[in-house]
Amino acid sequence: MLKRFIAIIVCIFLIANLAACQNGGTDVESSPNSSSNLSSGDKTSSSDKTNSSDKTSSSDKTSSSDKTSSSNGSSSAVVPNNNKVQHKFDYANPALYTIDALVSMGIEQPKKADATIDKAAADKLNKIRNNPDTLKPQKGGKYIYVGNNGVDAKGYGLSGDTPVATIEYAGLLAKAGDVILLRRGDFWRTKVVMKEGVSYGAYGKGNKPTIYGSTRDVSEQKWVKVKTNIYRTESGTGLDIGLLVFDHGKACGSKKRWESELTKDYDFYCSGGYIYVYYTKGNIENKFESIEVCPKQAIVTMPSNTTIQNWRIMYGGAHGISLRHVENVTVDGCEIGYIGGCFQYDTSGGNYTRYGNGVEVWGTCDGYTVKNCHVFQCYDTGITFQYTNEKEDTEFSHKNVLIENNLVEYNNYNIEYFLKTKPNTASKMQNILIQDNVIRYGGYGWGFYSRPDREYGTNVMNFGINKIENFVYKNNIFDRGSCMLVMLVADNKGNFPEFYGNTFAQDNGKKILEKQGQIHNVGWNPQKVITDVIGDKTGKFIKY
Repeated sequence: MLKRFIAIIVCIFLIANLAACQNGGTDVESSPNSSSNLSSGDKTSSSDKTNSSDKTSSSDKTSSSDKTSSSNGSSSAVVPNNNKVQHKFDYANPALYTIDALVSMGIEQPKKADATIDKAAADKLNKIRNNPDTLKPQKGGKYIYVGNNGVDAKGYGLSGDTPVATIEYAGLLAKAGDVILLRRGDFWRTKVVMKEGVSYGAYGKGNKPTIYGSTRDVSEQKWVKVKTNIYRTESGTGLDIGLLVFDHGKACGSKKRWESELTKDYDFYCSGGYIYVYYTKGNIENKFESIEVCPKQAIVTMPSNTTIQNWRIMYGGAHGISLRHVENVTVDGCEIGYIGGCFQYDTSGGNYTRYGNGVEVWGTCDGYTVKNCHVFQCYDTGITFQYTNEKEDTEFSHKNVLIENNLVEYNNYNIEYFLKTKPNTASKMQNILIQDNVIRYGGYGWGFYSRPDREYGTNVMNFGINKIENFVYKNNIFDRGSCMLVMLVADNKGNFPEFYGNTFAQDNGKKILEKQGQIHNVGWNPQKVITDVIGDKTGKFIKY
């Protein structure tokens, strides 16, 4: 009897399991442990972590909407999900990974910062991250809302609950005096041409809305070995590529002109719509969570009478924010990083110039403000205003410039300005105030490493100034430059900025200042260089 009873129980169990299988098994939506119940902050499920040789399954990196099926039900190739946000990115310290990568490549990094300077930088970053959303429409204007769940159609965009989907469509709806708001936590791969008279900001809660200039994440694409340690994939764009960013900064590519120059890991060059990368650790395919491709185009183009507030702007091969001959513009609370590296121009003689700035005015400006921003890891300059025109008998001036409360770090030059015009014109830099910024680690980022010239990694670079009036540096921290701390050059004697109450910190044995070609190293009395040569009577020097 007992054996018969046990046999009946086993049969019931087998029948129940068979029925469950035929009915699809566990209801995923109701399962407390299912992946569908992971919040947006959850980075991995139990199936996300695999070994390096089998890093991704069909569901690891693509959503169901990323796969296509033919009419007969057979599965076609997986399409990369190029609209995803990578949660592996260290949002708290976006420069961290590149520092580690550069050290591993043998690139010099500064010694640990003075505790007060580190705290000042951390406090500055915290304030930038929490910069309030304050934009309001002008009289008669309106808000236009943009979100990833939006619809580009009539009747949408006037409420945060019913946004439009794209910034481009929002621009079509906007007129001067309006404010376009992007939902915090959302993400777009696009370039943005702002509309004159319209302000652009953020709404909701969470991280700043993110704009990638990168055309695609190529980590999931097919990579083909073409030679020993050289792998190729499609770039997805006909544009030049200035930078490849691996795993959001764990490593950065070093751009080369020819295949013969590929000799170290992450060296790359572009040709015929393909990217070629040198890599000694096997095929690149599926080795990285992401590989961002940064093309030759400004991510944001900004005209006169506009404000941009609280956007995160990343991964472009030209400029982060580009401005030309502008008036009354403000960049407030933005985070701008991993910018530049493309060829600006190339001559038949083999000479070439590469470029890429975080925020750049090229031309004249009157009323140019950059405040509460974090600008980092740009090929050339973090924040700049510049122009060259030595042909026309016309005034070209930079007036009423304010750069304040920013954290500017790991750019080749953190701050750069120049004005080269005909000397008989009234061109000048007038009413320039650079104050309360933490400006550090000039020439210690990826841009310096990948440059053909490594002579001027610095926090301040300038040259060719015709005339200045009321140009002041006040209460800034200048902390380490790989080549020099500050560089000051002017065409005419006396055309130098004034310095008040700044802190200067440099490693022992390195240059503090190059002024009109004269070099001043950290020597027996660096404080005297600060007070007598730079002219900051209330300035302070810290020697490492």
